[in-house]
Amino acid sequence: MTSYATMMALMLAVVMLAAVPALRRLPFRPVLWTSLVLLALTVIFDNVIVGAGIVGYDDAQILGIRLAVAPIEDLAYALAAALLVPTLWRWTARLAPAGTPDDANIPSPASSPSPSRDDASVSPSEDA
Repeated sequence: MTSYATMMALMLAVVMLAAVPALRRLPFRPVLWTSLVLLALTVIFDNVIVGAGIVGYDDAQILGIRLAVAPIEDLAYALAAALLVPTLWRWTARLAPAGTPDDANIPSPASSPSPSRDDASVSPSEDA
């Protein structure tokens, strides 16, 4: 029988093969922060559902390393999601019909100019 850790390792390997080429073209910090937040939430809520007895694990099928009561293998789902969502976003942006705006046309916050004091003081009714 395959252990839970083996299944998670195989799943992460497949995710990494798909995600790494797309993620190399994305900014690092947003992906990192999203991953950290998702991992933190996973630790919290996995401990709730495992501690409440909603989900249980066969001790013979896990590594035995636990974060409180949740097995460490559960973090693989959160990591896979944090890697796959931006990857799928990049892939679907390439499949968008011609003329559809995609993330390549959206300036990053660092490169977009901040509004000047004059621009900010003009109300929409004054533009008409």
